[in-house]
Amino acid sequence: MNSEKRILNECIASVNAEQEMIGECLPMVKLKQTVAKMAPTDAPVLISGETGTGKELVARLLHGLSPRADGPFVAVNCPALPVDLFQAEVFGHEKGAFTSADHARPGRIEAARGGTLFLDEIGDLPMEIQAVLLRFLQEGTYERIGSVRPLRADVRILAATHTDLKKAVDQFRFRDDLFYRLNALHLHCPPLRDRGEDKLLLAAHFVDECTRQLGLRPHTLGKDAQRCILAYDWPGNVRELRNRILQALVLCEQNELTADDLDLADTPANERSGQDADTATLQECRMTAERAAICRALEACKGNVETAATSLKISRAQLYRLIRLHDIRTG
Repeated sequence: MNSEKRILNECIASVNAEQEMIGECLPMVKLKQTVAKMAPTDAPVLISGETGTGKELVARLLHGLSPRADGPFVAVNCPALPVDLFQAEVFGHEKGAFTSADHARPGRIEAARGGTLFLDEIGDLPMEIQAVLLRFLQEGTYERIGSVRPLRADVRILAATHTDLKKAVDQFRFRDDLFYRLNALHLHCPPLRDRGEDKLLLAAHFVDECTRQLGLRPHTLGKDAQRCILAYDWPGNVRELRNRILQALVLCEQNELTADDLDLADTPANERSGQDADTATLQECRMTAERAAICRALEACKGNVETAATSLKISRAQLYRLIRLHDIRTG
């Protein structure tokens, strides 16, 4: 099973180093497996998930692993386009189609020909634009504004939303026929708070990435920073984690980032002194149980980390990280 996960990770990472989906938790393993299965098809995919969970990264990965990988990937930020400009931007226009149209211009669909059209935050589209988009998805053809000549769209459609589209349909804020057109296949990006040890994997990745981009000396994450990263709920998800690390690297004056550098010093994990079991947070209880489980596994396996990792059903690298985090002696 670990070898299958490794091969899958290497396959996905090989598409583009900047598009690597970092994560070893069960929800991320399942997400990677599903992406690999959906990528070769040409069916529309609806990608759901909270803001900052990496929906565009998943869309780019679907494109990069598909037969259309050599074609363009064109993203449309739906809420950023005013209603009166949406059709012109997406479908294009002919010269003279409106006052400022002094020349013909292809739209995003033509720009994505042979590749993938990514409709980001599709749930924020107004109803009148939803109707226009539905006709395009149903017929597979479109017309530039100012033209009556139908053009065939050779694109794969991927869409993303942070809103619950099924609820939006029930509340008559989103067309049910458009929802079912977009939702031929569905992927969900898990929030960072549900990704356990992945928080530390991502944090370490962002420390390395940002230090290289900023041209800084190497930095590490202190144990108090690691505890707080695990305890914090991350409402802004992966994007918030990266932003906090970037700011900490810019402002800190030492090589080891602390919880204070990340502005996480007030999280429950950093306020352990004086607390009893009755007032311990859920995360603290989890960490206590986690440490105890690791100690028991190491004792049962006579200190053999690889055997202990197998018994705990985690990778050896994960176990080594947890051993360091919990200050567990193995010698």
